[in-house]
Amino acid sequence: MNNNIISNSEECKDNEYGNLKEREIDVDPYVVCIGASAGGLDAINNFFDNIYENTGLAFVVIQHLSPDHKSLMRELLSRHTSMNVFMAEHEMEINADSVYLIPPGKNMTIKGNKLYLLERDISKGFSLPIDIFFEALSRAKKEKAVGVILSGSGSDGSEGVKSIKANGGLILVQDNKSAQFVSMPQSVIATGAFDYILEPAQMPEEIMKYVKSEEDGSEKVDISNYNEEVYIKILNSIKEYTNVDFFHYKRGTVLRRLERRMGIYGFHNIADYLNYINSNPHEITTLYKEFFIGVTQFFRDSEAFGIIEKEVIPKIFEKKSPGSTIRIWVAGCSVGPEAYTIAILIKEYLNRADKSYNVKIFATDIDEDALSVASTGVYPSDIEDNVSSERLRNFFIKIGDKYQVNKNIRDMVIFAKHNLIKDPPFSKLDLITCRNLLIYLQHQIQQNILSYFHFALNKNGYLFLGSSEAIGESEKFFSAVNSKWKIYSCSGDTKLPRVANFNINKIGKYVHERNSGLLGYNYSRISNYLEKSIERFMKQLQEDYIPRGLIIDESYELLHVIGDVNNYIRIPSNKLSLNILKMIRSDLSIAVSTAVHNVLREGKELKYKNIQLKNPNGYVDLTLTVKPFSDETTHKKFAAILFEEQKISEASIDNEEEFEIHSKTYQRITDLEQELKYSNENLQAVIEELESSNEELQATNEELLASNEELQSTNEELQSVNEELYTVNSEYQLKIQELTEAHDDINNLLSITNVNTIFLDKDLCIRRFTPAVRSQVNIISSDIGRPISHISWNLKYDELLYDIHDVLKTLESKEKEITGLDDTWYSISISPYFAGNSRIKGILINIRDITEMKRKDILINKLLEENKNLKRE
Repeated sequence: MNNNIISNSEECKDNEYGNLKEREIDVDPYVVCIGASAGGLDAINNFFDNIYENTGLAFVVIQHLSPDHKSLMRELLSRHTSMNVFMAEHEMEINADSVYLIPPGKNMTIKGNKLYLLERDISKGFSLPIDIFFEALSRAKKEKAVGVILSGSGSDGSEGVKSIKANGGLILVQDNKSAQFVSMPQSVIATGAFDYILEPAQMPEEIMKYVKSEEDGSEKVDISNYNEEVYIKILNSIKEYTNVDFFHYKRGTVLRRLERRMGIYGFHNIADYLNYINSNPHEITTLYKEFFIGVTQFFRDSEAFGIIEKEVIPKIFEKKSPGSTIRIWVAGCSVGPEAYTIAILIKEYLNRADKSYNVKIFATDIDEDALSVASTGVYPSDIEDNVSSERLRNFFIKIGDKYQVNKNIRDMVIFAKHNLIKDPPFSKLDLITCRNLLIYLQHQIQQNILSYFHFALNKNGYLFLGSSEAIGESEKFFSAVNSKWKIYSCSGDTKLPRVANFNINKIGKYVHERNSGLLGYNYSRISNYLEKSIERFMKQLQEDYIPRGLIIDESYELLHVIGDVNNYIRIPSNKLSLNILKMIRSDLSIAVSTAVHNVLREGKELKYKNIQLKNPNGYVDLTLTVKPFSDETTHKKFAAILFEEQKISEASIDNEEEFEIHSKTYQRITDLEQELKYSNENLQAVIEELESSNEELQATNEELLASNEELQSTNEELQSVNEELYTVNSEYQLKIQELTEAHDDINNLLSITNVNTIFLDKDLCIRRFTPAVRSQVNIISSDIGRPISHISWNLKYDELLYDIHDVLKTLESKEKEITGLDDTWYSISISPYFAGNSRIKGILINIRDITEMKRKDILINKLLEENKNLKRE
């Protein structure tokens, strides 16, 4: 009956699991990958102790395990969860409410709903299984990927979390207080690519909130009616913390990112989210990362790159003579595949043409983490889907389960941080690629960037945009090479104007160049100091008089205008410059430049009189005064240039001198020649010193790089070995605990039984004995380890040692009856002690008290004898 019950129960369970399996394959479950290393066993147990039943999630546990160690993780983890726990197998399909463990000595990836095992590359000596699985998980599951980093040493997982975040997944990290080893969690926290820092017991609840918010629209946040003031404060917080301005991104894009972050934390009010940001600076970094859309790949839109390969690149080189320079700019390069794609196409062309050119490819992005990945040129194995086997063979090196761009291609590309919105562009370019970046920016900023591109391109240079982007009203400045794939050539000599307004402010504010299209929301501290300096200077001038004039700095830049000076300066045409020497009218230029130069050099006021200027009404005499001023706060020098039209009858004043054009001209030329000569000599000396220092630094740098690579490799190997040893030790500690409990059970069992037994090892030394044996043998606890020959017995057994040696030699048991010292009898059994593999391990001596039995035998024999005697009589 019991058998039937068990059978029916198991059958129901199998049917239920079968139905569950079929349902889960259809719904494509969320996958939670738990990465742990040293000290991670307790954290994993705490995590699963708090998992609800029937979550609908699949769990994968990635640990650092030695290939020579048989993992006990399945048995240990099964005590903390009611879910099915499996040791992963190649091409095993994953199901919800199941846990999958990585086998020792393997790496593992996931595609679709299947796990794939990879042989670990032992040539490197170390492996990063968490990074490998995280990167595969991010591609396979996108927003349905959840990464958990628990206790461990090293940095495994810090690269993989970036991939999960870039694809919309969730990252949780164990906090320092609960983690036994904090290196792995701290490495992930340093990347900023995480959502929560929690104890393992708190993580399941947040994971379920995230899953519910993704699947159930009722949990999503709607901030369409957002508070403009709060919105600006959030972007200002990001700008102050990261020095990156997102005010020019399309508002809808920014709001969607804010909505997602608020949904994760359960905020329904944008003001509450602002308060959270202010008290948790790490969230600013996370939000900053959310704004970057790092979707890129090799040869993305292969048809478009086919046109670049067959039409654009050959035409670029046709216009260049061998040995000349080819300059290319890849703007918004992300992690680098597009830049390397261009480099590969150019390398293939050069190989076919068999000519030498100097090729420079500038690849820029605002995301420093992406640039760090790009510079190494290491990519996952799924690039095989986009890169032909021939190109993989020619331009990549296989490193484990990844590919690295070879050095020849990497040397063609220069990666640099560059803000396309505010930093100046490169120049004299033959090709610019900027794909799928402009679509996230406001229209006015798009036009500014297109004007930069037009300025930066050589005549007939090429522009390559994303398929969803357009040049709009700038089409008259570009000719379409291929309208479908947005490939254009730069046409005409006229430069596309930048959308901007330049103003020289009125009195009360210092003069500055303003670009309305690129204007930020806050002035810098330097600007504030500058304005305060000018205010102090104005007060000093007002004590004397306020004639018409200008205020300039020591770089001759115009800062402030006093009164109407249109008769003395002119706003230059073409490119705007605020250098006073370019703005002053020609017949005043020598006088102004000479006076300003002398005043800034000597720090003394200077005045020139009788400078004749031609006005519409005839000639007038002008007195030019230049006053110096030094600001103690900023340690900057300024000068005021004052213009006064004088009457001929006015008397001379001290410090005035007649301005003679010829002498002053010669004096100015001489001064400039002396300065130029001095500057050239200093420059030559500096160049020689720099060249010498550069050679020394280059040699030192190469040595340091080599040493660093060796140390890094050794460090990673040691970390990997240490983590594996710690994981094995944790499992052994649990086994030791179980053995200790079993040992205690045996000792208690022996103590309550009346069994007289002595255990000897192969050297006939005492290993163990039962408490009851002390009545026949004079033995105490401290005698363990002593030879049995040193122990005295309360028995008449002179052949004991001989019999023990004989049993050890023949491996045949012996049993004898021996008398005691007080008319007692004992049965002594001497037997060989065998280990589990039939190997002799020692001797087992068992002593059984048979006194009562012997007395009864004697009594029986006596009665029998008496009975015989009676019969005889």
